[in-house]
Amino acid sequence: MSTPPSRRARLAPIALALALVAPALAGCTEVESESASGYEPSKLANARVTFTPEAARRTGLRTGVVRRSGSGVAVPYAALLYGPDGRTYVYSSPRPLRYVRERVRVRRIHGDRVVLTRGPRAGTRVVTVGAAEVYGTELEVPAK
Repeated sequence: MSTPPSRRARLAPIALALALVAPALAGCTEVESESASGYEPSKLANARVTFTPEAARRTGLRTGVVRRSGSGVAVPYAALLYGPDGRTYVYSSPRPLRYVRERVRVRRIHGDRVVLTRGPRAGTRVVTVGAAEVYGTELEVPAK
């Protein structure tokens, strides 16, 4: 039996991606939070991240559609993000260039699809390419 990767090992790919794209995102996005208190991304609800068309083009953002799967829904594996607390999220896109992080509950991972017991409704658009960049923008990772 293999041991699960450490927290540091799970976050390393996200940190690398953020370091690579932060310069491209500088000055191209805004983050709106409905939290009146301090900024705590892992607890933040309804954070909206808005990209300009140029920022979305530079990062190669792409979306896909949530599909029905048995009694749940399924998203591409590339849409799934793991927070530092181990919780799972996807970014829905209620409008073009606007992204909202939503907590999801994974039932199982089957190849390149993730079946969810909790998450966005079927038909909802979710980020499938560039989710780590949206997350970095939400966390307000500074550009170098």
